[in-house]
Amino acid sequence: MGIVGTSVGVALVAGYVGIRFGQIGRVDNIDLQSAATGEPANYLIVGTDSRAGLEASDPDAGSFLGDAGCNCTDTIMVVRVDPNEGTASIMSFPRDLYLPIAGTGKTARINTAHGQGVQVLINTIEENFDIPINHYAEIDFVGFEELVDAVGGVPMWFDAPVRDSQTGLSIPEAKCQVLDGQTARRFVRSRYLQYQDADGEWTTDGTADLGRITRQQIFIRRAIAKAVSKGLTNPVTLNALVGAGVSSVQLDAGLSAGDLLGLGKKFARFNAEDLEGFAIPSHPKTTSGGALVEIPDMREAEPYLNVFRGLPIGPVTPGAIDVTVLNGSGVTGRAADAAGALQKVGFTITDIDTYSSSDVGRTTVRFGAGGEAIARRVASHISGGAALVPDPNGTAGAVVVVIGTDFTTVHDQPAPEGSVDAGRTTTSTIAGSPAAGSPGTASPTTTVAGYATGEPPVGVRC
Repeated sequence: MGIVGTSVGVALVAGYVGIRFGQIGRVDNIDLQSAATGEPANYLIVGTDSRAGLEASDPDAGSFLGDAGCNCTDTIMVVRVDPNEGTASIMSFPRDLYLPIAGTGKTARINTAHGQGVQVLINTIEENFDIPINHYAEIDFVGFEELVDAVGGVPMWFDAPVRDSQTGLSIPEAKCQVLDGQTARRFVRSRYLQYQDADGEWTTDGTADLGRITRQQIFIRRAIAKAVSKGLTNPVTLNALVGAGVSSVQLDAGLSAGDLLGLGKKFARFNAEDLEGFAIPSHPKTTSGGALVEIPDMREAEPYLNVFRGLPIGPVTPGAIDVTVLNGSGVTGRAADAAGALQKVGFTITDIDTYSSSDVGRTTVRFGAGGEAIARRVASHISGGAALVPDPNGTAGAVVVVIGTDFTTVHDQPAPEGSVDAGRTTTSTIAGSPAAGSPGTASPTTTVAGYATGEPPVGVRC
C-alpha cells in the first residue's frame, strides 16, 4: 500500500510539474532546424540584459539604461547535447564579436542582433558559423537568480578574494563558498573583476568579456554538478526549477516537458567535468568609428565548430601546436628534458625557460581561447595527465606547459580519451602565471590574464 501511495504521489507531483512547465513563456514565430527526438541537438541559450525585477540599489541594476536595459544579449552560447552518447559541449560567443547581422546589410556586435528580433540572432549565428539551431531558451537576470536558488546555490572555490564594483560582486575570503542566486549573477556577469594577490594588493583582470566567458563555463560545470546531485529526475527538484522559470524564462514552442524530462533521465549521472567548453577565437580591432570590437578567427574556430555541426572535431596534429615549456619543478634540466621528449613526438617547441615558482605541484597546460582541444592533445602525451588552465589572452594554436614536481615522462602515443593521462580540466589560478608567449617574465604580482576560479584544487571538495 505504501508503494502504491508513493507512486501516486510521485505521479501527481510529476503532473503538476508538467502543468507548471506549460506556464513558461514561449517564443513563437521563429524558424528552427528540426532534430528528431533523442538525436543530437543544439540549444541556443541567451541571457538578456533586462534589469526588470532588480532592486534600484543593486549596482547591476544599470539605472542609466532604464528598466529594460539596452535590449541586448548579455550572454550567448550554444549547447550541443547528444542523448545517445551522453555527451554535452558548449560554445560561447563573445558579446563584442563584430560580424554581419542577418537581414540588415550591416556589420555590428553580435549582442545587438537580439534587438532586431530572436530570428535575426538565430540567423546571424547560422549564417556566420554554419551551425544549426534546433531549440531556443532565453533568461533574464532575475530568472537566473531564481534557478540558482532553486538548486540550493552553487558551491565554488575561490583561491583569492575577488570583487567587481560594476556588478556588486564581493567575495572577501579565499575558500569554498556556496553562491546564492544574487551572488552567482554578480559573478557570471563580472567583466571588471579584480582579485587580491598574496600581498593584499588588488589586481585587475583586463580580459573583460573573454575572461568572463572562462568563468561562466566554470560556473556552468559547477551548477550542473549541483543539479545532478539534487536529482535531475527528482519531481521536487524539477518542480523547483520549473517554478523558478515560469516568470523569467522563455522557450521555443517546440520544446516540451517530455523533451526535458527525457534529457533529465539520460543525463541523471552526467559528470560535469566531461562538459567540453569552447569559445569563438577572436582578435581585437578598432572600427573606423573608434569602437573596440572582436573579429572572429574562423580558421581557428573551424575544428571546434565541427562539434556543433555533428562532424568530427578534426585531428589536432602535434606539428600544428606551438609549445613553450617552463620549469616549475625546481629540478635542473627538467623543462629541457620534457621539451626534448615533446619535440620527438612532433610538437613545435618555441621556448624553454624557468617558471617564476620552483615548487609547482601539478604539471599544467595553459591554453588560449578556443584552445582546449590542443591543450588536451599535449596533456594526453604527459604521463599522469596535466591540469588544463584556460588563458583567454593566450596565442591561438599555442600552449604553455608548466612542469611540476609530479612530472615523470612523455609518451609517444596520445592516451585514450577519458583515461587519467588524457588530462582533466581544472581552473584554479596558478599565482604569477605568465600570459602565453611571455615565458619567464612573470612575478607573483603579475596580472593573470583571464583570472579563473571555481573548481576546487586536488584534495579539496566544495
